Amino acid sequence: MPFGSWGPVRVRLHFWLLVSIVFLASPYIQAGQWGLLGMTLLLLLAALLLHELGHRLAAHWVGGSHDEFVLWPAGGMVPPNAPLRPGATFIAHGAGMATNLLLAGLCAGGIAFLGGQVSIPFVGPLEALSGRVGRPMDGASGIIRLLGLFMGMNLGIFMTNLLPFYWFDGGYLLQAVLWPFAGLYRAVNVTCIIGMVIAGPMMVLSLVSFSLFGLVFWGLLLTSAYMRRQQLVAEGPAQLAVEASLAGATGRGRGGGWWARRRARQIAREAERERREQARVDAILSKVHEKGMGSLTWWERRVLRQATRRQQRRDAARETRLRQTTRSR
Repeated sequence: MPFGSWGPVRVRLHFWLLVSIVFLASPYIQAGQWGLLGMTLLLLLAALLLHELGHRLAAHWVGGSHDEFVLWPAGGMVPPNAPLRPGATFIAHGAGMATNLLLAGLCAGGIAFLGGQVSIPFVGPLEALSGRVGRPMDGASGIIRLLGLFMGMNLGIFMTNLLPFYWFDGGYLLQAVLWPFAGLYRAVNVTCIIGMVIAGPMMVLSLVSFSLFGLVFWGLLLTSAYMRRQQLVAEGPAQLAVEASLAGATGRGRGGGWWARRRARQIAREAERERREQARVDAILSKVHEKGMGSLTWWERRVLRQATRRQQRRDAARETRLRQTTRSR
């Protein structure tokens, strides 16, 4: 749902946020607390907008951009556009979470200053996404209730974004941490695998506990991590290498020279690994041509099957991009 354009920034409300607002508003409506409901919604939108504003400021600081806010209960559905470097990615994506953590700390400090009792709640992702977080503090009144409300909302956004999936900032943060040690391709691959390892058992736990919402939520995360990894494998390291090379050629962001040299070395390593793999496949194909398939060892058959699957995925990804380009034209 459109929520206005503020300067160069276009803001929209995602369907999931609207559904969460319905769950959040239900107890207030039943109790007839219309004024508190209005204040709760204003604070929720403020927490989400400030999260995205943190992304925007950090993205511009590292040489990127963030001009589209699609708000949902975890912040924004559209990630900031940062230069393709580990440091820039970490700063741009971590700034939104840091903003919410700072706001929660300020709220806790305000509650303590006013003589209230600070109680830091544990806020899980399901509570944050289903609207069951951010209730007023029982036994409190006035500004302390509102500060407790705002603190819970910001903690919910922060905790949810710790999840290592690309729906959230946690996936990009984990990728940025792994990137200098493993390279971009392996960093994305490992992030997707970690996401699948987490989502699978959580789906089983949701099924055992008869949590339909949890089952759907973790199922969607498992699917998203699996599909992203399939796309990554289909395109291969070469696609990410091209993107990194283009990002380095723009010279945007801070410290571009040092990172450009580091990216060049990573791209060279990826290209060398692909060259060795292709040479191994060519040698196996030559052996097949001379002696037939029966002469191959188990390991050689496995290498050949993997190479065939990779090529098929690349061809499928190329056809998909071609169809998308044709439709856009």
